[in-house]
Amino acid sequence: MQRPLIILGTGGNALDILDLVESRPGSWRVAGYLDDARPEGERVAGLPVLGRLAEARRFAEDPDAAFVNAIGSDASHRERLRIVAGTGLPPERFATLVHAGAAVSSRAVLGPGTCVHHGATVAGNVVAGLHVGIGPGVRVGHDTVIGDGAVLAPACVVSGFVRLGRSCYVGAGSRLRQRVEIGERALVGLGAVVLRDVPAGATVVGNPARLLRMGA
Repeated sequence: MQRPLIILGTGGNALDILDLVESRPGSWRVAGYLDDARPEGERVAGLPVLGRLAEARRFAEDPDAAFVNAIGSDASHRERLRIVAGTGLPPERFATLVHAGAAVSSRAVLGPGTCVHHGATVAGNVVAGLHVGIGPGVRVGHDTVIGDGAVLAPACVVSGFVRLGRSCYVGAGSRLRQRVEIGERALVGLGAVVLRDVPAGATVVGNPARLLRMGA
């Protein structure tokens, strides 16, 4: 039986989640979205906006309903966990989704709310926390630890034994050297090549990556 799935947010990540669900027919039925920026009833990719994010608990009255967070870009990644917390939903109400075209090791651990998209590979002994986004074509090397709320944008490469902090953002096409640590809420820019640790809250860009600014 298909379980209803409600997506938080209507941006580009939501479209990726729709593709992910369609890759596994029979598992989920997307009921619609919760979004604060669009009116209730508006349709996005053929599905309705059901209400605002704060209304999530009303929809959770259906015990079969599950949720997934699609909000999180290079501009909003630091807010991902706050957005999820604002729903008042416990972790077990969030679906862990893996695209049929992704490869996830049986020795990897994915937390509730984590999404692994088309063409991504997740190697052995990887541990991904809550609400992690692993974008299309991402490569995650063995023994990497990914903190809650982290976003790995399309086609980035994360080598083995890397540590990614909570709510960090690893930009599209970037490359992370083995054993580097990316601090909490840090941002690795588009195509950056990271050879050394990145402090919490920092933004790094370039090849090799250099500090652009320190943030919150």
